[in-house]
Amino acid sequence: MTESTNGRALIRQASAADARALAEVHVLSWQAAYRGLLADSYLAGLASDLERRVAFLDQAIRSGGRDIRVAELDGAVVGWSSFGRSRDEDALAGTGELYSLYLAPQAWSRGIGRDLWQCSRQHLHAAGFLRVTLWALDGNQRALRFYRAAGFRPERQGSRVFEEGGTAFPVTRYQLRLA
Repeated sequence: MTESTNGRALIRQASAADARALAEVHVLSWQAAYRGLLADSYLAGLASDLERRVAFLDQAIRSGGRDIRVAELDGAVVGWSSFGRSRDEDALAGTGELYSLYLAPQAWSRGIGRDLWQCSRQHLHAAGFLRVTLWALDGNQRALRFYRAAGFRPERQGSRVFEEGGTAFPVTRYQLRLA
């Protein structure tokens, strides 16, 4: 099910067969993008958590609980995005969320992330969402430049810290009007 090809990447809906490749891209992306922002020991340990990520993504794809799009370049998965209804308790009606957008480092700065975002945006808009939010790790300047260029703006009351495995993740919520 091809959604777009543009000379850079094929963007398509994820299938269960993609779960492992998506998990691997997720880990590689975090290890590169969050170096210097999160502890090296935490980032190194992500690889040992790969099977849990594969199982989570496999279940998410099979259940259809979230839309997941894959970027494929020369037959290899190099990125993915997921999106759907906002998970935030304080979200206004009509709010969607970009849950994730990850690229393998070798796919950075090639327009593939922009293509994944545009595909996600089109689907969110078609589903009737009026606005979309996302949570970005504070200090991740590369991602923040990308999201700001796409029109996202930080929310005044949209900061929080969540913790996983003893590691704190300070994040800020960003919003964009779709309509």
